[in-house]
Amino acid sequence: MDSISQIALGAGVGELVLGKKIGNKAMLWGAIAGTIPDLDVFINFFTNLSESEALQIHRSYSHAAFPQLFIAIPFTYLTYQIFKKKISFFRWYVLWYLGFLTHAMLDCCTTYGTQFFLPFSRYLVGLNNISVVDPLYTIPFLILLLVVLFFKKESKVRFRIALFSVLLSTAYIGYATCNKFQSERIFKQALQEKNISYHTLSTSPTLFTSWLWNMIAYNDSTIYVSEYSIFQKNKNISITSYNRNLDLLDACKNAEAVKTLLWFSQGKYFVEKGINDTLDFYNIKWGRTDYTQTKPAEAFRFYVKIYRNEKGDYDFSKVEPNFKKRDIKAYLLLIWHRIFDY
Repeated sequence: MDSISQIALGAGVGELVLGKKIGNKAMLWGAIAGTIPDLDVFINFFTNLSESEALQIHRSYSHAAFPQLFIAIPFTYLTYQIFKKKISFFRWYVLWYLGFLTHAMLDCCTTYGTQFFLPFSRYLVGLNNISVVDPLYTIPFLILLLVVLFFKKESKVRFRIALFSVLLSTAYIGYATCNKFQSERIFKQALQEKNISYHTLSTSPTLFTSWLWNMIAYNDSTIYVSEYSIFQKNKNISITSYNRNLDLLDACKNAEAVKTLLWFSQGKYFVEKGINDTLDFYNIKWGRTDYTQTKPAEAFRFYVKIYRNEKGDYDFSKVEPNFKKRDIKAYLLLIWHRIFDY
């Protein structure tokens, strides 16, 4: 999830574990613990990773429950020494490990995919029940934690507010999950009414909200997409289909870069011929970027091109739109109208 949300969650955990001992400093160290797992992105600045390698490394060992048991130890030792052993090593360890673990668990709720079970499995955990950025999760959390700062560390009210902030944010995830189940029910009904056969179905929240849901279903030949707002009165949703063209991957599907794409997309993809013997690979597990469009490159603005590099090996590169301020404003208006005016 976004860094601010992870900082808030880490601060809340830090307060609950050590707030009565060190006051506001507990929130600071908890916030640091809630940030550290995402520092894996900086590996790209110090190494010459390919796009494929970068995909495999992000949200991998730093986000896995078992390695975190050991990653927490040096950080525990550091703070144990800084505070001159006045707080037990175990209490510090609980703060660091829970800071790391809750970060990973929150990321597991999003759509990106978290390798939570490493080193035992590379399975991408993505519960798809909350957006990677959701102000309704983050803002109330932050406000309550700011209120906590004004109480003395010994105050029972301080602890109760901190506990309530964590419980409230967790309850919001539960609320978003209920919305997810509602969207799945509506989508299954629409697919049945249109006599569409599929073997896999999923729903995921749109960026910034749990009120608008992207819906995807697919079989071996076709992938179907739609959107559903929990406020819309018209339950007769429209469904757009795309040929998956899986045969286009026959020549390259065993290449490491392409295998990484297939793994990361978790089946939610289709392929089209590009220019100059390239392939356009659409990983659509986040849904459409523009709900008013149906052409692939316009509906899904983020995709990758598969090509042969100078060595003759298959590789891929990202295709991303050059968003400007007006584009972001237009996107937010698009979401707003799709949620409330449908």
